[in-house]
Amino acid sequence: LAFGCPGVLAVLGLEAAAPGECELTRLLQDKLQYEMRLQYMKHYFPIDYMVRVQYEEVLRPANITRLRNGTVSEAALRYLWFHVSSQAVLRIREVLPEKHPSWKYTQELCQLFDALGKEYSKYQQ
Repeated sequence: LAFGCPGVLAVLGLEAAAPGECELTRLLQDKLQYEMRLQYMKHYFPIDYMVRVQYEEVLRPANITRLRNGTVSEAALRYLWFHVSSQAVLRIREVLPEKHPSWKYTQELCQLFDALGKEYSKYQQ
């Protein structure tokens, strides 16, 4: 999942607001390609393994549509995506031992989300 930037597919039709955000979301999109998620988040996990999450931690497309049709700004939707996605990666990382084949992949995702969080802190109120 990543946001729209020149030459980058948009998720949820959102447009990136800052050049740094655009570059980071492009990098995240590269890391979150279906094939990589399948390899690192499905093939390397035991069958039927689950990470428990609260209902509020799940970002559903219907909820995004409802928020978009309401009064929620595009910037707020980008931040919501960032927050939910970064927390999901942190939850997954909590259960992985350092020698797990997905450890490096999730570490790289965490670093990209940390950098994106710093980018947001520059211009978020």
